Amino acid sequence: MPRRSRSWKDLKQELLRNETVRQAYEDLEPEFQAARAVIALRATRGLTQEQLAARAHVQRPVLSRIEGAKVIPAIPTLERLAAALNAKVEIRFVNHRNKPLPRVPSIRVGGAAFAMHERVR
Repeated sequence: MPRRSRSWKDLKQELLRNETVRQAYEDLEPEFQAARAVIALRATRGLTQEQLAARAHVQRPVLSRIEGAKVIPAIPTLERLAAALNAKVEIRFVNHRNKPLPRVPSIRVGGAAFAMHERVR
């Protein structure tokens, strides 16, 4: 009798029951968030990877690795991508339940001060 295949959702739930697997999965969430955000914005703007890479002055393989969640982009790279997508970068600190921390403001990246700091490097 052929083995019944499982859905991705069922397999994921089974794998995440393992504490080591669940922790590794959670540790990768920043990469996945960055990837989803860049892909969604690029798709909304109707741009190819080549077009966005050219506008952001990054190499297309770098953009591919970001969208593939293989790397966490540096803040200057995120800023260039955001500017090329007519967006801004915001960094916020949250608790372990992903809730904003009280009295801790978000950090908005961009503007002349950031650009000047980036050039100095």
